[in-house]
Amino acid sequence: MTIMLNRCLRACLAVALLLAMTLPGATAEKTGGWRLAQESSPYLRLHADNPVEWYPWGEEAFEKARSENKPVFISIGYFTCHWCHVMARESFSNPRIAALLNAGFVSIKVDREQRPDVDAAYMNYVMATSGQGGWPMSVWATPEGHPFMGGTYYPPEPGLGRPGMTQILSTLDELWRETPERIRKSAQNAVALLREMGSSATPLSRLPDDIPARARKQFATDYDEFHGGFGTAPKFPQPARLLFLLQSGESASADRALHTLDKMAAGGIYDQLEGGIHRYSTDFEWRVPHFEKMLYDQALVARAYLVAYRLSGDERYAGVAREILDFSLDQLHDDRGGFYSALSADSHADHERSGHMEEGVYYTWTWQQLTEALGEGALRDWAAARYGMTPQGNALSDPLGEMAGRNVPYRALDTTALARQFKLDLIGAGQRTAEVTQRLLKARRERPALPVDDKVVTAWNGYMITTLAMAGRLLDEPRYIEAATATATFIMDELYADEHGVLYRDWRHGERGVPGFSDDYAALAQGLLTLFKVTGEKNLLRQARRLVDSQLAAYWDAEYGGFYRTPADTELWLREKEASDGATLSVNGIAVHALLDLGRLTGNRDYTEKAFKTAAWAAAQLQDSPEVMPYLLIRWPELMERPLAGKAG
Repeated sequence: MTIMLNRCLRACLAVALLLAMTLPGATAEKTGGWRLAQESSPYLRLHADNPVEWYPWGEEAFEKARSENKPVFISIGYFTCHWCHVMARESFSNPRIAALLNAGFVSIKVDREQRPDVDAAYMNYVMATSGQGGWPMSVWATPEGHPFMGGTYYPPEPGLGRPGMTQILSTLDELWRETPERIRKSAQNAVALLREMGSSATPLSRLPDDIPARARKQFATDYDEFHGGFGTAPKFPQPARLLFLLQSGESASADRALHTLDKMAAGGIYDQLEGGIHRYSTDFEWRVPHFEKMLYDQALVARAYLVAYRLSGDERYAGVAREILDFSLDQLHDDRGGFYSALSADSHADHERSGHMEEGVYYTWTWQQLTEALGEGALRDWAAARYGMTPQGNALSDPLGEMAGRNVPYRALDTTALARQFKLDLIGAGQRTAEVTQRLLKARRERPALPVDDKVVTAWNGYMITTLAMAGRLLDEPRYIEAATATATFIMDELYADEHGVLYRDWRHGERGVPGFSDDYAALAQGLLTLFKVTGEKNLLRQARRLVDSQLAAYWDAEYGGFYRTPADTELWLREKEASDGATLSVNGIAVHALLDLGRLTGNRDYTEKAFKTAAWAAAQLQDSPEVMPYLLIRWPELMERPLAGKAG
């Protein structure tokens, strides 16, 4: 069935490459993306002035599609996605493409960070039919929402080995007019197949004790012995893996994690001037990143450095964790206590804000910019040696050449090597590095500011509460505990409707966004429990218990164990149960941590049993690839301590 489905979809693409038909544009009383102007998502609001007649995700769009018998075009992205901005500029601002979309389709714009359920459902389809996914994601669906074609970025005309939007839209419009029932049947088959692929496995009767060892073995196979990290480029921080390896009890695994953390801290993926971690590295040496800074990366990567410090006692790891958290408090923190979602990778290259925005111009340096900041003498030479900068630029691994002539600072030489090269003592070398860094920071902060995605996402704030509470205890710095407490108070006050027991996913400028998902409940509960263990404030324990109870009531799979992402009344055609960790943590991994902690703190065995059942389902679902659930595996030794069966006391 999979092969037939792929052939059908690829045939559509093949036809799209051969035909290019132009449809007349449609007129309306009010055209363009004006419906997005009042949405809470900054990403959606960015598209409000497009000529495309966008709808936000919701019944209004699908009702229009059904009443007019038009297919739906669903574009999914997020605020800090570089290629989302490229596609918006090239295609969604293009009058010809807008005319094709407006005449033949109902167009829906989705913020994947606000609606992870919609993103996951359609990403499953794109991955199953094309073998790869990413953002921006472009999906065409029936008026019922069933997908029949999808991919990621498409240029306006064929290029970069991809078909063009103009040809795709023209051909799909023609195919829909001629054979709508055939397309509907193909989409129904795709949905049925995806539901079958996503169905729950029968939980294991006992938890295998070899699963952590199998995961460690796979990580050892994937490990880059020279540069740290796992696999080849692009390289992601993968903090869940690092946290598992650091806490696995095996010295070789911990050494791999420590080596990776060392290499990341020395690389361009780490902001050498201001702190904070970028999204991922385009090369295998951690040198040239994609420059967006996501809140979840700051929280989880800082946590990995804290655990590395706890394990090794090496102050270097404490220093990096402190820099990441201080960056987050300085640049991603709302005055009322919450943390914003991200800083963009793209900004204006000049103060006049002429032309479109470019990726990395805030962070990178031409040789001329370096000279203007430091002069032509000793300070520039020092910066070049310290940060690996050259007149030609050091961003040589940039796959598309967008960074030509630019330098990404990385730690090419440490203080000892610099002192030796420039014949200074260590104190003088440290002072020289501090002076250079301050001058570069001053020059960089005079550049046009980076756009901020200032929506507050509950789950990611839960991550940060956990990390800040840990930092306050491990680093003996009460200010981090105070920040964690302020964030917890803010989230419970602004995003939790106590009278209804409903937690919201996001908040912006005093306005709640959409109702929360299972991971929002779990991540916030874990944050509150971690903070309770640090402060002893009993109300935090009560709040965490209330959240977990709500999560169990709405998202628990009573038949197989584990948690769905969405409640039973979801409007989507796929109800996902996630066990794999990615850039963020899986809901079932977080839930195991929260349930075990809550069971121990309250003495209620039912929470512990739910943790066991979640692990038994996850182990069955992922028994051939346990390495994809490292965050859950951190607690595996505790899960092995007692059998699954038994009633709560």
